[in-house]
Amino acid sequence: MSTRQLFNVLILCSGTVSLVSAATLLSANPALAIVNGSFETGDFTEWATIGNTSIETAAFGSGPTDGDFQALLTTDFGSVPVSDLETFLGLTAGSLATIPNLPNVGTPREGSAIQQTFTAHAGDVLTFDWNFLTNESTSSFTPETFNDFSFVSIAKMVDGLADTNSPLFITSLTRFFQETGFQSFSYTFETSGSFSLGIGVFDEDDTAFSSGLLIDNVELTSVPEPASILGLLALGALGTGTAFKKKTA
Repeated sequence: MSTRQLFNVLILCSGTVSLVSAATLLSANPALAIVNGSFETGDFTEWATIGNTSIETAAFGSGPTDGDFQALLTTDFGSVPVSDLETFLGLTAGSLATIPNLPNVGTPREGSAIQQTFTAHAGDVLTFDWNFLTNESTSSFTPETFNDFSFVSIAKMVDGLADTNSPLFITSLTRFFQETGFQSFSYTFETSGSFSLGIGVFDEDDTAFSSGLLIDNVELTSVPEPASILGLLALGALGTGTAFKKKTA
């Protein structure tokens, strides 16, 4: 290979490397994403907590789904009244008693939650894995007694994850009698901005029998903006074009 040919190859490679590097930067830093989403620090670093919360391993009897650790929220001793939890999550009073997709929820008594604030762009997708556990009677028994439940809040929006009316329950190998097994939650953002993610679990009406919620693998996946994609294509074309110009000069 002549010196001129080698020079042309190096220029072409340089353009390609620049394109790959730019793409890597865009995908790595698309937003101020969720931090410590799989709790692999072994604690709640970057998360705010309220009530009875802990970090668990596979020794707990279920999970984790990603890495070695997962979060557990329970309605055991140390959980807090509904008013305290709504204030903690920035929710309107009464929000946790009127969850649209959990119509059987009556009077929430006490619970626990975790919260993290992050920045997302329109089109970004928030996902996490969850497993609702309970010692209450469930839909597998007739009738169920008290409708303990788990939920997620994003900004002011509250969505139910599961309650004791769920048809998903199986026998649990944890200290709880039954569990739903791990399920996946997904939410696509329609607007850009700063958002607060809250995830929690609540006792309804009574406090005699506890419930819990395992959480793992909380992620925010960003979709590159059209302008960014066009910029990458232009950068790649520029690098390749420069190489061809040098070759034909």
